Amino acid sequence: MTIDEVRTVCVVGAGTMGSQIAHQVALGGYPVRLYTRSQERLDTAMTGTAKLLRKRVERGKLDAADCDGAIARVTPTTDLEQASCDADLVIKTIAEDRDAKRTIFAQLSECASEDAILASNSSTMPSSFFVDTVRNPSRLLNMHFFNPALVMQLVEVVKGPHTSDQTVETCLEFARRIGKSPVLVRRETYGFIANRILFIAMQEAFKLVEGGYVSMQDCDLAVKNGLNWPMGPFELADLVGLDITQDILAQGHDQTGEERWAPTPILRDRVARGELGRKASKGFYDYPG
Repeated sequence: MTIDEVRTVCVVGAGTMGSQIAHQVALGGYPVRLYTRSQERLDTAMTGTAKLLRKRVERGKLDAADCDGAIARVTPTTDLEQASCDADLVIKTIAEDRDAKRTIFAQLSECASEDAILASNSSTMPSSFFVDTVRNPSRLLNMHFFNPALVMQLVEVVKGPHTSDQTVETCLEFARRIGKSPVLVRRETYGFIANRILFIAMQEAFKLVEGGYVSMQDCDLAVKNGLNWPMGPFELADLVGLDITQDILAQGHDQTGEERWAPTPILRDRVARGELGRKASKGFYDYPG
């Protein structure tokens, strides 16, 4: 599949990521089929993302005609076959559940064209996990967008050992055509680039505090003022969710066997107490109300 043969895109999953990816693709001029099983979820996704785009118009950051055109190019559907049967590129954005992903890839392998590119937005599970579920796995790879997808520029295009060079080149150019800045990960590795660096850096921060070298507050201040991060590692973990942070680290430990990924006591203890970060009003820091 060459870039000029990509004419219609299917996005599977209508959560925050899926909906925003679909509308970003539509802003690039492509017709998009946005699929999820729930009509209510589809309605919420379409309304919420349209509101985000119209706010851009109000701020003078997006032309009104471009906004309306993008919204019109996204067709919501609860029928997977209808969504994918004529798609040239399918981007899967469902939750990080290996069995669920295997099921959806097997379904897509039957519904979509044998030449259609199948891209997983997963940040932790390489496409090799699903290679046995797909006919013609040379068109299977990871294409990892960052949240929020309408804002963040980076897309990690990850080549599996089964992925053809043509598939990689098509996805790199596709990302550019929808206004993103792609990078190529030449070999599969846990966390790819950005998340691998980010979560290992968070681990080092956790260990510094556990060892009594520094307080959480000073560690966050040092990272913000010395490395110019918008928030410190403990603030970021609270935002992501300590349970999610622990799960990402645990998966890294399981997949790589490297001890540096093993969740630390400072994180595990808080998760065990239900102190999961901002969403629980308490994590490394307190969030009253």
